[in-house]
Amino acid sequence: MSKPVNNKNKSKKASQSRSSIVIKLNLAMMGLLISAMLSINIIFVLTSFGYIAYQSEVTANQLLNQTDITENISSVETSFLDYTFVYSEYASGWNFLDYFVNLLPFQFDGHRSFEYRSQPDLPWTQNWSNIHYRIFIPYESGYVLIDRSLTQPLQSLFWLFMVLFGFELLLIVSRFSKNHVRIADALKPLTQLTESAKNLQEDMQMMASYKKTDIKTMAGAINKIDAKKLDQKAFVEYDQEELRDLADAINDMLVRINESYQSQVRFVSDASHELRTPVAVIQGYVNMLDRWGKNDEKTLQESIEAIKSESDHMKTLIEHLLFLARGDSDTIKLQLENFDVNALLEEVVKEARLIDEGHEYQFQQNEPAWIIADKSLIKQVLRILVDNASKYSPESEKIVLKLTKQEHQVDISVQDNGIGIKPTDVPHIFDRFYRSDESRDKKTGGSGLGLAIAKWIIEKHDGQFQVISRVGIGTRITVSLRIHQ
Repeated sequence: MSKPVNNKNKSKKASQSRSSIVIKLNLAMMGLLISAMLSINIIFVLTSFGYIAYQSEVTANQLLNQTDITENISSVETSFLDYTFVYSEYASGWNFLDYFVNLLPFQFDGHRSFEYRSQPDLPWTQNWSNIHYRIFIPYESGYVLIDRSLTQPLQSLFWLFMVLFGFELLLIVSRFSKNHVRIADALKPLTQLTESAKNLQEDMQMMASYKKTDIKTMAGAINKIDAKKLDQKAFVEYDQEELRDLADAINDMLVRINESYQSQVRFVSDASHELRTPVAVIQGYVNMLDRWGKNDEKTLQESIEAIKSESDHMKTLIEHLLFLARGDSDTIKLQLENFDVNALLEEVVKEARLIDEGHEYQFQQNEPAWIIADKSLIKQVLRILVDNASKYSPESEKIVLKLTKQEHQVDISVQDNGIGIKPTDVPHIFDRFYRSDESRDKKTGGSGLGLAIAKWIIEKHDGQFQVISRVGIGTRITVSLRIHQ
């Protein structure tokens, strides 16, 4: 009567262990996503403050040019719109360098500052935005103080930021739940294996016909199985033939599980590494903006362009990772249809010519070849191959696309005259995150996931790849698919 209770307790412990691993992996992925969002929010706030300050100076300059304020300046405040003009004997705030001053509307050496004015009689919902932007302009023996209340633009900015924050919060919550389910499904086989091994241990202990020493040795080896020791063989030779066969089978199974487990570990590690780079670049530009780029249009524009580029790269990388994750969890369903692959290839060539004018695209047409496949996924494969060919080919070189129809299959080849691939790298080009030395430059490196995605799609269609490449000569990649008779 004790065995069901033991099995229940062991199953509970295995479930708790798997939940702990799932939570740790999920939190690691969420940490990367939250870091990226925080960087974007900081950039948004800094950029907004910079724009408000610059727009305030533009409007103040226009008011000074259109009115006679400076002629009647005194210690009595003069107000226009939400701007106040008054004479001051002293100035406070930042005194910018001449280089930055020349970029501002007021072309003179002055002082600028932000001032928070707390009013105890006001509630915090109104008090937090009581910030003023102050400009001190040299005038006679003192200064003209131009003071603008930023309450209205800051309140508008606050609601815009709250909408952005709400969207990010919903995204984090949705991604956390989805990632939790996917990681749990990925680790489920390991948990089932552990439970089965423990049950096997109990059954083997009941086999009185076997030597107790051999059974105890095998049981002890099973107890030592965990994720850190999957690469170690758990069993040795035994006298009984049945135990030897069982030991060999479990050892082979552990080898396969270890390869799959290490592949998942490398995938998570490489994904973290690839995401860390754009996040670091974004943080670097945010720090530069915080130091000296708030009022420097050139630095501000450079930072915005760099952050936009890195955000686009990070978006593409995340989309590729999600595609492969859905593929690994077998949640992508093929939308099969009967179509002419020759016409699809012609469509891809036309789009490539519009996007890339630096290369010459040639298409060797053939008679119609009808296949049953997912048209959008096959088109994605062709785009990946064409994109790789253009990346690694010099300007003005030819990229030849050819379709060859055979009796039972159709071959689609994409050939370039680019840098080529080393023989030692060819077997690995379809591995995730793998990039040869020649392609690691930022201009052509990509994320190393394109060909991995292409391989997954073609394997789902029972197709295959053939790669022929010579360093300094070029590369030809051929996709073979079955023809619909």
